[in-house]
Amino acid sequence: MTVVRHFVSMPALRAVLYAPAILGLLILANIALRWSLADVYSTQVSHQLDTVKKDSSNKNAKQWRQARQQLERTLELRPAYARYFELGEAFYQKLDSLEFRKDPLIQELAWHDNALEALNYARRGLGLTPSWSYLWNRLVISKLLLKQFDNELTGGMDRAVHLGPWIQSVQYGVAKLGLAYWPNLQNKAHPLVLQAMEQAWAMEQLNHSDVYDIKKLLYHPNCAEACKKFAKDVTK
Repeated sequence: MTVVRHFVSMPALRAVLYAPAILGLLILANIALRWSLADVYSTQVSHQLDTVKKDSSNKNAKQWRQARQQLERTLELRPAYARYFELGEAFYQKLDSLEFRKDPLIQELAWHDNALEALNYARRGLGLTPSWSYLWNRLVISKLLLKQFDNELTGGMDRAVHLGPWIQSVQYGVAKLGLAYWPNLQNKAHPLVLQAMEQAWAMEQLNHSDVYDIKKLLYHPNCAEACKKFAKDVTK
């Protein structure tokens, strides 16, 4: 009887021991599948944005609706991945640019408050990855487009400048937009613009780029006012 009990209990014991491992493998396989599908959908959204960037006239309302569904599906499948929120921010920024130009496509889609949607996506992404300077820069863009010259904007500029000191697009972006909206910024934001200009200048000496040409900053109408403030602050 003891031997029979032994042979009966061993398979049951193995099942008990293997069950958690099998369950863990099934969970990992499910996660991998969801992430793979999310990548497929996000790639399709990125392709939509790339083709629109080249020629906005070749996309119709049906394709835009499909792209938004793909974006939403992407975030359903992988809701804790900051890069997908960056993609969402870029998606709604593009729609906002169409809305600003009063593109007939926007009237057909009847999608409004796209700049606010872009800002919300940036916020959600930063909630997951608060050290991402590029996304802070995107938040700054959204805030400026909405003309929200508040502490969140200044804080976003501060994080973009200090978290991405050698990211040329970030430093140049803060400097360019900061000069464009110089009179509207909080006083404590002005040194951040000057710091971004200085850093953009330093990177210009290392690697010249027509896209990030420092001359465009120096010839900006508000550059003289910014330099005057800088000189005044140094004197003080």
